[in-house]
Amino acid sequence: MTFFITCSFTGLLQEQAKEYNLKAAFIYNFTKYIEWNEPANENEFIIGIIGESSINDPLAEIVKTETVDNKKITIRHFTKPADISLCHILFISRNCNFPLEDILGKTSGKGTLIISEKNGYAEQGTAINFVTVKQKLKFEANVKALNAAGLTASSQLLKLAIIIK
Repeated sequence: MTFFITCSFTGLLQEQAKEYNLKAAFIYNFTKYIEWNEPANENEFIIGIIGESSINDPLAEIVKTETVDNKKITIRHFTKPADISLCHILFISRNCNFPLEDILGKTSGKGTLIISEKNGYAEQGTAINFVTVKQKLKFEANVKALNAAGLTASSQLLKLAIIIK
């Protein structure tokens, strides 16, 4: 019985690692299809994370070798909405227990791409929200939220998204 539980737990961890490797790759690739009209920082591209998440390690691996528009990528962790400072992307973990309104209020109109992973968050104002459809990782795009943030998404990106109106 212990062997079965251990194998199931190991399989679950492997699936979670795969999921977050994919999400980190998506986040990095979003940078190629989003245009930031107002740079948050001239010398670096900042990705913020709020809430505990397994995305930390995969993003840290990407940061080691990749850049965005020839800018070094920096990851910042925020423990509460009041700590959020200017960043190009803010990833809201599904483990984040702060009200979404508090987070959006801190980033509203500041040129930040808000990416989440909780059901319903795109409808509530995040620009991109990860969802699972038929056991495949997909993403929703809220064009109104993108525009309100002063961001422009390419038509190529929007063709791949589930559009939220």
